[in-house]
Amino acid sequence: MKPSSKALVACAALASAQAALATPSTTFWTPATGYVQPYLVPHLTYDTYVAERGGFQNDYGLTVGVLPWEKLQGEIGFDTFYPGYTDKNFYLNGKLTVPENAYGAWQPAVSLGVMNLGFKKDVTDYDILHANLAKTFPYVGNVAIGGYYGLNDKLMVGSDGKTQQAGFLAAWTSPDIVLNFPGLQKIALMADLQTGKNAFGAVGGGIGLYFTPAIDVLTGPVYFLDPKAMASGPLHPNWLWTVQLDVDVDFMKKKT
Repeated sequence: MKPSSKALVACAALASAQAALATPSTTFWTPATGYVQPYLVPHLTYDTYVAERGGFQNDYGLTVGVLPWEKLQGEIGFDTFYPGYTDKNFYLNGKLTVPENAYGAWQPAVSLGVMNLGFKKDVTDYDILHANLAKTFPYVGNVAIGGYYGLNDKLMVGSDGKTQQAGFLAAWTSPDIVLNFPGLQKIALMADLQTGKNAFGAVGGGIGLYFTPAIDVLTGPVYFLDPKAMASGPLHPNWLWTVQLDVDVDFMKKKT
């Protein structure tokens, strides 16, 4: 998209925009997924959310798997958002997951986690707990459902000033469309939803382009359920376009 001709106004909107999700493993916008980062495999992320009239700060994140077991896996990570001051834009996240089929073919993945764990009181400490179930079905893909609860009632509010700390999570990821083209291994379609009239309520979806098993780009729109809750500036985009670059760096993998 071309930038707005009103550059100063756009910059003001950008500076006042709240941070996007401090990302654990996600589907597109939400943490509604049974996926967890593999043990000791760092995951680097660079996410942008932009429109002609505004956008979020860029998200620079790192997540790594921390548990070596097959039937209980976990990850921890952090995100920083720039431009901005680090003390107002640094968040932690973490998650525990019992993987799908760990105890039988019937069993969905079960995940419990926390995201947007901030350290500036009543400014960044959203401290959102989330839980979900996820199951893969033939010809359908992976379906996840769950919920979230934000611990800070002063931040989990809508543009009408009403508190909304809890909501529903849902996500869908298509089966892999394997291409094996030079430079493009596969693609997948995805969509997810986080309900709530607060800074996190949105529906998003798009396409995942997997250049290798360890490098992908996700891209598509995110529509906000309460656009005015997303920023304190004069402009409130109803939606933003996101481009998310993900890179796994497997230091432990042996050369073949």
